[in-house]
Amino acid sequence: MAERVEVAPAPGTRELHHVEIAEAYVEALLAHGVSYLFLNPGTDTFPIQEAIAKRRALGQPAPQVVLCPFEVPALAAAHGYYAVSGRPQAVLVHVDVGTQNLGAMVHNAQRGRAAVLLSAGRAPYTTDPSVRGTRDGYIHWLQEQLDQHGIVRNYVKWDYELRRPDQVAEVVTRAYQIAESDPPGPVYLTLPREVIMERVERVRIPDPRRFPPARLGAGDPDLLRQAAELLVRAERPLVLTAASGRSRAGWDGLLELAELLALPVVEWRTRANFPADHPLHQGYNYGLEHGLAEADVVLILDHDVPYIPTRTPLPADATVIQIDLDPVKERIPLWSFPVDLPIRADTGAALPALAAAARDLLTKADRRRIEERRQRLAAASAARRAEWRQRAAAQATTRPITVEWLGYCLEEFRRENPELLVIDEAITSQVPLFCQIQSTTYGSWYQSGGSGLGWGLGAAIGAKLAAPDRTVLGLIGDGSFLFGVPEASLWIARQAKAPILVVIVNNACYNATKRPLVAAYPEGYSVKTGEFVGIELAPTPRFDLLAQSVDAYGERVEEPDQILPALRRALAHVRDGQSAVLDVILARP
Repeated sequence: MAERVEVAPAPGTRELHHVEIAEAYVEALLAHGVSYLFLNPGTDTFPIQEAIAKRRALGQPAPQVVLCPFEVPALAAAHGYYAVSGRPQAVLVHVDVGTQNLGAMVHNAQRGRAAVLLSAGRAPYTTDPSVRGTRDGYIHWLQEQLDQHGIVRNYVKWDYELRRPDQVAEVVTRAYQIAESDPPGPVYLTLPREVIMERVERVRIPDPRRFPPARLGAGDPDLLRQAAELLVRAERPLVLTAASGRSRAGWDGLLELAELLALPVVEWRTRANFPADHPLHQGYNYGLEHGLAEADVVLILDHDVPYIPTRTPLPADATVIQIDLDPVKERIPLWSFPVDLPIRADTGAALPALAAAARDLLTKADRRRIEERRQRLAAASAARRAEWRQRAAAQATTRPITVEWLGYCLEEFRRENPELLVIDEAITSQVPLFCQIQSTTYGSWYQSGGSGLGWGLGAAIGAKLAAPDRTVLGLIGDGSFLFGVPEASLWIARQAKAPILVVIVNNACYNATKRPLVAAYPEGYSVKTGEFVGIELAPTPRFDLLAQSVDAYGERVEEPDQILPALRRALAHVRDGQSAVLDVILARP
């Protein structure tokens, strides 16, 4: 099991003397508490690699380098680490090509509001042999682009090229301040080789405590009072949440408010937001939004897509309150959900304040009405969960394995292992799995927050590094597993001593593509012939054998009664320090 590396930020403003700028860059990372540098190296990153080697040789602190043979799991791991720990790390890649290979993970970091410093080299400027770092290989002409930053500018909060060597620590400080400020997100910094190889007499390392990130806090108190009045008066309120559980305060705040006012909660598990076994938990977005069609007041918390209007329309007379770090979604060009009372705030701070304001407004009549609603919702919730469970149990001998039965077995496994931390990239299998697997504690469930596939494997590694005492379970679709560069990702897990348990939800197709095709052409040629072009993944690769090729435990599971035994066998390997991959073969959708 990996030992957690904690690098405390060095206090006070300091000066380095007679150093190479690459060394000052490393020192600046340490000043910001960076424990891990997720590295995919190139001909421009070696000065930083040398600086870290020097520090190690001299017995000085240095971030732990996680070598990543491909860039996708590098950024996914930094994202997963931040999601679990709240501490932004650093990713270093090779010029334009490395930046491009970050791919959809930059989208996920943007939409998932993951603070991370993305650094990349930049092709050298000069051909003067007297300048250290000058062009000395043919690729230095090929890798210079008109606008390397343009590759990611749509997705990052800030981008900059280091131009003056003496400003390196100031620039890194600025990068982290912006990345961590609400709403958090990725930032991008390029490092020209001549600049980071330059030697200088003095570099100043600013004290990060003098440059803290900006936090939103609880929001406008007048707006919170209005929201409290609306919720207290509501006859049919509903809460829709996706990521209010990103902090302990958000988890506790929603629990307090919901219990005070008997508010039914429907969630999308971007995070674990509310105990799934709680009597007020009423279902899941995108198919099981119990209560939305009748709601008179809807409270939306940290949700980018609170419902699908063409599937479950909002009642015309419903009043909508939205509390969010970005309630108007400034970075989504067209976002047309009606919101009557937008409140820009951190839900972790706003929800306790909202509960306090509501408590002051409650009358005896309100409390009686709320208690009646509580009893009604509890009965409906209990009946719904029992129905879901019974339906899955009835599939215990069905072959091929159903996704509901897989979820049933995973819930049994979770009860045996309450320390389980789930990284979820199961895509179209998510809602059936939600209905079975009871996410009951803070910090137990994580999604990317975006739609770029290939995140789950790397994120599971980052989560394990952030929480080495937890068992990290990746629930990953077969298509997502392939997107995640599994041979590179499982190699990283081995080298970083971060063993993970991966369950492949294998339905042998791109079901996320198949669903809209069938919905749009229910009597089309694809449905009539059963030939779905560009969708079938059969015969599926032998993922269990692929796992073994990088020294992970691999097992293929086809019998429904073998799921739990296989999970237990896999867990034993993970506890011995070896990653495990279970390829669970499911019925076709």
